[in-house]
Amino acid sequence: MKATFLALALGAAISIPAFAHTHIRDCGVHSDYSLSIKPDRLVFKRDHGAPAEVEIADGTLRVDGKLVSTSDADAVRLRAAEREVRSLVPEVKGIARDAIAIAFDAVAQVAAAFAHDGDAARASAQRIARVGREIDRKIAETDSFDHWQDADIDRLVESTVEAVIPEIVGNVTAQALKIAFTGDEAAAADLEARASGIEKSVDRAVEKQAAELERRAMSLCPRLQALDRAESELELRLADGKRLELVRVY
Repeated sequence: MKATFLALALGAAISIPAFAHTHIRDCGVHSDYSLSIKPDRLVFKRDHGAPAEVEIADGTLRVDGKLVSTSDADAVRLRAAEREVRSLVPEVKGIARDAIAIAFDAVAQVAAAFAHDGDAARASAQRIARVGREIDRKIAETDSFDHWQDADIDRLVESTVEAVIPEIVGNVTAQALKIAFTGDEAAAADLEARASGIEKSVDRAVEKQAAELERRAMSLCPRLQALDRAESELELRLADGKRLELVRVY
């Protein structure tokens, strides 16, 4: 019986980080560059390969510090690309922040459901909420985007879940042992029902909200594809004759 309780508790808690990111099906985005959003320009940088740094600012282009001559048509394309990137960033941030909120709310529900008393439940909720707010703040304030940040957010979410799991397991184990010693079948059934109920409740809440995040993420796909097309339509060529390739959408 105790194993059943633990499986239900762990199943609900461990599955939560998977919802912290919304995958845009058929619209994968890749870049070899990190992106910094400055008030007057976009800065793309990478540690390996050439060019190492590209700046786009009001229709102008600098490659590794040198101004590149552009046609009037390319200047229009560059301005449009910069505007689109700036308009996309708040929406992408919003999706990421809402995904984090869903994950942390779910973790808090599981922790509270198995807390041994009201004080413990409040302490768990406050601790989880503090970490969630810190991640949300970092996302809101950042003006730089790099490929490592997804893994960084995952790690922060997972570390919170991992910190709470022993507490959840301890609470469930203590209640299960108490029930086992007393042989109270009604109490055992109640605990199992409570464990099953919170798992289903969390699953329903997460699935519904994750589906909405998926819809929002999918709505960005045509804009990302248009941005990729605009880049491919640039007439300019780099010093080695190659096209500029900052972002790839596949």
